Amino acid sequence: MDSTVISDAVNLASRIEGLTKNYGVALLIGDRTFCSLKNPNSYDIRHIDRVQVKGKSEIVSVYEVFDADPPAIREGKLITKSIFEEAIQLYNKGSYPEAARFFEKCLRINPADQVAQIYLERTQSH
Repeated sequence: MDSTVISDAVNLASRIEGLTKNYGVALLIGDRTFCSLKNPNSYDIRHIDRVQVKGKSEIVSVYEVFDADPPAIREGKLITKSIFEEAIQLYNKGSYPEAARFFEKCLRINPADQVAQIYLERTQSH
């Protein structure tokens, strides 16, 4: 039983790590890791998606940890964090045109935000 639990955790970590390439980010963590942080506010973190990873039946929330981003990109993400979070909520509600406006605003302030760019492209395909 213990090896199954460990294997499951390692598999999930590997799948989440693989998503970093899809989003163009350095570090992603899952909801279990996020919830186990003693003080998540001491890190630069933003929720970026809910995904179903290969081999798992449940949906996993994925968070970007961007403390180690280059200073200009990190500052841009900090400045646009509330705008980005509002855009994600609108996107998840299916309000794609309104979400697109928020993602565009993020990109005007921080053109290097690859996740905002990905979501803007997703809004245009709906």
